[in-house]
Amino acid sequence: MLMTPPCKYKWPFVVLRPLKNSLFCPISAPGSDFNPQNTQCIPAAKIFASLDLEQNWTFFKGLVLIACWLSLMCSLTGQNLAVAGEAASAVGKSRTNVADYLIGAGDVLEILVWKEPDISQTVRVRPDGKISLPLVDDVQASQSTLLQLKQRITDALAPYVDRPSVYVMLQENGSKRIYVLGNVNAPGESLLERDTTVLQAIAMARGFTEWANKDDIVIVRKGARGQIRIKFDYDRVVSGKDLKQNILLKPGDVIVVP
Repeated sequence: MLMTPPCKYKWPFVVLRPLKNSLFCPISAPGSDFNPQNTQCIPAAKIFASLDLEQNWTFFKGLVLIACWLSLMCSLTGQNLAVAGEAASAVGKSRTNVADYLIGAGDVLEILVWKEPDISQTVRVRPDGKISLPLVDDVQASQSTLLQLKQRITDALAPYVDRPSVYVMLQENGSKRIYVLGNVNAPGESLLERDTTVLQAIAMARGFTEWANKDDIVIVRKGARGQIRIKFDYDRVVSGKDLKQNILLKPGDVIVVP
């Protein structure tokens, strides 16, 4: 008679019970390359002749416990590595979003120039999309990434500062805003700090008033050829009939709830 340990292994393992009439047949766990059909069973009597299992049974049980413990540790380690990988992926995405951030009017930027405290400034991007710095006057910032603005300032300072080392950091997001108007409980503007859908924006506005026409909502968006109107039927979205209407909002979008 054969008894296998309670945990799964990736290598052949067998525990014998000391019964004289039993047979010893090697077995393997699923996924192992070991093929028991090519191996002959051995009478337990031959094993008893070479091993005193009565005295060594504690030793065999100890091996089983050690193998189970190692298998458990490997499993937990794999899970921890997977969680760490997901966390690293999330951090990587966050860094990518900051690197791709497009500066807009109203953003507050910290400009640091190494060993040049008189040039280093904390500035707000003006409505015309520019910032002002000593020596270089106006620099275009709007619709640029932080790295692009850094290079632009570095090039502008080069005639006045020997090998300038410039750092540009976003202190405050003041340009990415959305607006919810009409029959909602808290109409007004909200910062667009992350991906936000129409339903999420309505929730941020604390939902509808009693007389809101939820089936005739409109998102007004600035397009390349002027403003466009996007219809939004609340009941069809929440019922699952037309989830595509629950679009991601863009900076400057205005949600009108009649």
